[in-house]
Amino acid sequence: MIAVWIWLLLAQIPDAVKNEPVIEKRYQLALAEAGKILEASKDNDPKKSLEAAADLCEFALTTLESMGKPPHKNGNNYKKIELKTREFLRRAEAIRKEASIDDRPGLEAAFSRINAVHEKVLEGVMSKKP
Repeated sequence: MIAVWIWLLLAQIPDAVKNEPVIEKRYQLALAEAGKILEASKDNDPKKSLEAAADLCEFALTTLESMGKPPHKNGNNYKKIELKTREFLRRAEAIRKEASIDDRPGLEAAFSRINAVHEKVLEGVMSKKP
C-alpha cells in the first residue's frame, strides 16, 4: 500500500526535481515548482493545481527528512520550507475563497495536505532538543 502511494506521489513530481542529485537543491526545486504551479492556478484547474502543489510540498519534506538530520540541527533548511509552506497556505486560501461552493470540498483536501506539511515542520523545529 505504501509503495503504491509513493509511486503515485513520484509520478506527479517533475523529472527535473526527482533527478536532482543534491538533496538540498532537490527540496528547493520542489518548493519552487509548487510556487509556479500555484501562480498559474488561476489559468488552470484549481483543484489539480493545489493537489500538485501539495504533492510537491510533501515531496520536499520527505526529501529534507531523508537527510537524516533532526530539525533542530538543520534549522535553516526547515525554516525555508516553513516560510514557503506558509506562503503556499495563503495562496491556497485565496484560491479556495475564489472557487465556487461546489469546488471547495476538493480544494479543502489539498489545502489540508499543505497545512499538514506546515504543521509537521513547525512541530519539528519548535520541539525541544533531545
